[in-house]
Amino acid sequence: MRKKFIAYLVLVHLLLFFMFFSINTFSNSRIKIYVNGNEINEPVHLINDRTYLPVRAISEALGANVEWDDKNRVVNINHLSSDDNLIPEIIKDASPSVVGIIGTLKRGSNLESRYTDNIVHGTGVVISSKGEILTNAHVVADMERIVVILSSGEGFEANLINIDIETDLAVIKINKQDLKPAKLGKEEDIIIGKTVIAIGTPVSFSLRNSASLGIISGVNRSINSSYRLIQTDAAINPGNSGGPLINLKGEVIGINSNKYSGSNIEGLGFSIPIGTVKYVLEHFKKYGVVRRPTLGVELEEDWAAKVGLPTNSGLTISRVREGSAAMDHGLLEEDVIISINGSSINTLVDYNEEMKKYIPSDKITIKIRRGGIILDVIVVLG
Repeated sequence: MRKKFIAYLVLVHLLLFFMFFSINTFSNSRIKIYVNGNEINEPVHLINDRTYLPVRAISEALGANVEWDDKNRVVNINHLSSDDNLIPEIIKDASPSVVGIIGTLKRGSNLESRYTDNIVHGTGVVISSKGEILTNAHVVADMERIVVILSSGEGFEANLINIDIETDLAVIKINKQDLKPAKLGKEEDIIIGKTVIAIGTPVSFSLRNSASLGIISGVNRSINSSYRLIQTDAAINPGNSGGPLINLKGEVIGINSNKYSGSNIEGLGFSIPIGTVKYVLEHFKKYGVVRRPTLGVELEEDWAAKVGLPTNSGLTISRVREGSAAMDHGLLEEDVIISINGSSINTLVDYNEEMKKYIPSDKITIKIRRGGIILDVIVVLG
């Protein structure tokens, strides 16, 4: 009788456990957490009528920066408030990673007629403690002698190490150790409406490390560039080129490159997004240059793409070069490229952005329209 009673108690406990587990699991599955109207996509646990989720998820949703100190087993949460103390702190922290760049023009440079004193200047961002500095290619491409001025006022001659005209990025190097590298952000943090700060050397070299505040006004712009750009209303003027566009975490999310100017134009600056920056820096590190693959074709956008309208017409091959990868794999003039490896291609910028994923000798599948027929063509890139 006692054994039956014990067995009965065990059965009851098991039933209660499974009922509790089921109810708890069911409750957890129904819980949704929203912060300022945005849902947090993290696992939620309900234990003893208390709701638990990861510290990072709730803190970052509230605009805080969470850092894990593995050595000391400490979580640091820094609230990014919108008061007047935040912006100065970000600028103060970022400024040692921003430099002024000045130099004389090479003889015969196309820019000589624009600068009567033959001196040009721009801005750079420290990317390594050992003296490597990122800037725009157009800042240093025509410089005879490159001089870098740190935020401390120290000056050093620099050598051009890497340059890529297509993306308008270059790396120069000074003989100086223990520099403070800038923190590089993430492509997914480039969101329209977010606050950004531009730091640079506008107009006069005496104005180096000037800061201006704005927002991200647009993304995926293709103004005067082969690649997508960030649009911002933060003031960007001649001399800001090569300087950082920084978010409120103090991270570089873009390199300021150019602007629209005119009597009726305001607040139209453009920056190279951090995704393109990291792509170029990775190639510089691995190969010394950007290794771009080629199809060996000339491509034509349709009218809508040229004026900036949405389009799904693809790119037309207007010319196939002799001995090119395209010719070797049967691509013809008037073929229309619809997609590459599943990614839709409707503009030249679409094409260039997709080709960032590959290097020469990679194999891709191109979907083309030939007449009324859709074909898949496998191409080994040149």
